[in-house]
Amino acid sequence: MTADADTGPTSGRGESAMRFPRLLIPAAVSWVGAAVWSAAPTLAWGGVLVAFLVASACLGCSTVVRRRRAEYRPGERRTGSVVITTLLLCACAAALFGMVAASIAARAPDRQPEALQALGNAPVDAEVVVTGDAVPTGSVTTGSGIRFAADLVTASGDHSILEHLSVPVLVFAPVPADRAPRIGERWRVDGSLRWNAPGDARAALLFAREEPELLGEPPAILDWSASLRSGLVGLASTLPGPGGELLPGLAIGDVSQVSDAVTESMQRSSLSHLTAVSGANCAVIVWLVSTAVAALGGGRKLRISCALLCLVAFVVLVTPQPSVQRAALMAAFVLVMGGFGRPIRGLAALSLAVVVLLVADPWLAGQYGFGLSVLATSGLLLLSGPLTDLLGRWLPRGIAALIAIPAAAQLACQPMLVLLDPAIQLGGVPANLLAGPAAAPATMLGLLACLLVPFAPPLAWLVAWLGWVPATWIAAVARWFEGVPAARVPWPEGPLGVVLVTVPTVLIATLLLFRRDLPPRWSRTIGVAVVVALVALCGRAVGDGLGPALHRPGDWIVAACDVGQGDAVLLRQGGATALVDVGPDPEPLRACLDELGVSRIELLVLTHYDLDHVGGLDAVVGRVDEVLLGPVDDPEDERIARVLRAAGAEVRQAGAGDQGVLGVPESAAPWRVLWPDPAAGGVEPGNDASVVVRFDLLAASVLLLGDLGEEAQDRLLGRHALGDAVDIVKVSHHGSADQSDRLARRVGATVALVSVGADNGYGHPTRSALELYEATGAEVLRTDESGIIVLGPGDGGGFRVWSERGG
Repeated sequence: MTADADTGPTSGRGESAMRFPRLLIPAAVSWVGAAVWSAAPTLAWGGVLVAFLVASACLGCSTVVRRRRAEYRPGERRTGSVVITTLLLCACAAALFGMVAASIAARAPDRQPEALQALGNAPVDAEVVVTGDAVPTGSVTTGSGIRFAADLVTASGDHSILEHLSVPVLVFAPVPADRAPRIGERWRVDGSLRWNAPGDARAALLFAREEPELLGEPPAILDWSASLRSGLVGLASTLPGPGGELLPGLAIGDVSQVSDAVTESMQRSSLSHLTAVSGANCAVIVWLVSTAVAALGGGRKLRISCALLCLVAFVVLVTPQPSVQRAALMAAFVLVMGGFGRPIRGLAALSLAVVVLLVADPWLAGQYGFGLSVLATSGLLLLSGPLTDLLGRWLPRGIAALIAIPAAAQLACQPMLVLLDPAIQLGGVPANLLAGPAAAPATMLGLLACLLVPFAPPLAWLVAWLGWVPATWIAAVARWFEGVPAARVPWPEGPLGVVLVTVPTVLIATLLLFRRDLPPRWSRTIGVAVVVALVALCGRAVGDGLGPALHRPGDWIVAACDVGQGDAVLLRQGGATALVDVGPDPEPLRACLDELGVSRIELLVLTHYDLDHVGGLDAVVGRVDEVLLGPVDDPEDERIARVLRAAGAEVRQAGAGDQGVLGVPESAAPWRVLWPDPAAGGVEPGNDASVVVRFDLLAASVLLLGDLGEEAQDRLLGRHALGDAVDIVKVSHHGSADQSDRLARRVGATVALVSVGADNGYGHPTRSALELYEATGAEVLRTDESGIIVLGPGDGGGFRVWSERGG
């Protein structure tokens, strides 16, 4: 489970036994509408018009209902309820679509002023205001860097200067983590701007060529919170082990100190929601403040006012992450409505919070953090009560509730979780059951230490040590469940995987919510279907546990397809897939994509136009979003670009310095083209002009060398700093003898992939090439011997390797 579980089960049967609030339907429709219209913003004004017309019709209906109410006929009250719900829906839709339409100029490149459009993919001198915490990420130039959310406020290029902008961007910069920008600061960035698709939460990506320059300090309140946050981070860095890494994340949402190994353990044990602030903290803050003010004799208005002020201060301190925004709004609605003597139920507060947040920022609809937070809370409000009742038939009610809380949240989140990680986490519920009780003390002690750092550093150090104990327990639980056999069951990717998990999820939810209202025959049918699905899932889990060699890693990050004498290498990050070259024939590539469950390719790189690199193009036409091509040599090469454009792909020629990201913003992996470089001169189309690209995935850095010869490899090495040594290298030209000893030793890869066909007639791979990479300490893996080769992150570092022929 990767969302925060911040609300316990309601009393009795929970809200499932109660009438759903009128705002539930508008909230659900607003969410779907925001996702759709933010991806197609040019249609938003049409949506406003439709909402206005429907609302007008409903007002007409409501007038008729009021005139006939004196006579009262059965069904009219229900008609009035439908009219009110529809009016609410129309009001939400109009506000939502209006916000989308008003934001078109800042987010859709085709609707922006020509001067702003011209800055895309070109050098730009920009000023940005930081709006989000900096997150460490691999840099393609220095080996270390950060990314952070910001608002672009000014931008200038060769022939234009634009000011007073407000364009949300994601900045990638070669800045050490200890000098990362703070929220509210103003920075100057010299780099390149690249526009995203309209539905992306960030309108553009800004890649800095050098370390940005600080121009202005943040406002006083943001400076205060940043100082407190940095104080806790510095204090936690003195604490040993993963407990010290997790404590700032649990307390204030700062995950900058969490290592890749700990992040991976938390994800694979279904505890990653604990590495960041949980929305439950808002409820705890409200309760603590209200209790303290009441103990001092404060009245209801004073309690509510103090609780709201502290809630705002807490959100500023931990930064307004989607889950925190949602929880804070829910708490505020409960406080305010309760203060006016109109108590609001949890589901109604959630619906209202969703509508308000989406109207304020429709692009939240596509963010996984927001979606998981809303789904987890919905699961707790709707399903935890009935699930507790059901388990209470065989278990003491307290134990039943402890199991029901994580189970309900994970059940509600599972359809979205398989989009992030195509697997079912069977160990998620027991892991959360063991680790969950430690989250609250770790969070509150960490928050207390954060507040004490400026005033009493020794006391803050002592409190941080106390918080380190439960944080270490959480890390230990994650590490143990990470290694449990069959705790993670691989699942199909993409829409098929979502459908396969959504159907049993809906059946289980229906049985829990309406089991007393359904006819016995229906209940038995749904129960049998659920049992069959669970038996099939457990059967697959047992199979995975007994025969892991028979199953490829479900969390693979790099795969070399066996396409014969040719190249086709897949890379995956955050649910997004890149493909470098397509091999000589469509059928082997199509079989490889089907085997690995790849239905969509976000980035295709065709390094050059030899048949063994482009012959399999038909296997991916119509499945690609963006294409990078090598230098064109003849008209036939241009035909490839036309075919891909006609199928809907964005096609452009690659050159040194081109860059982008693979995956969702929360876990984006930077990539950068290193070759060919027009400035180097003398690079003719062909092998030595192959596109060389480096990917810095979360779990590994990968360098793909195309078919570069030794001289071109040496020129690449002299022209560009490759950054830190990479983890995986795709050996150039199928392992020919034409290799650069200098580059191989500089790369220092752990794994060397050789994509080559058996008995190819060229003598590939040569003994000299194999010995060269073996001498650097690399494990050489060959598709001619192993078939499809798949690499996933290993336990405690390194990689797990699965191959088609070797298991």
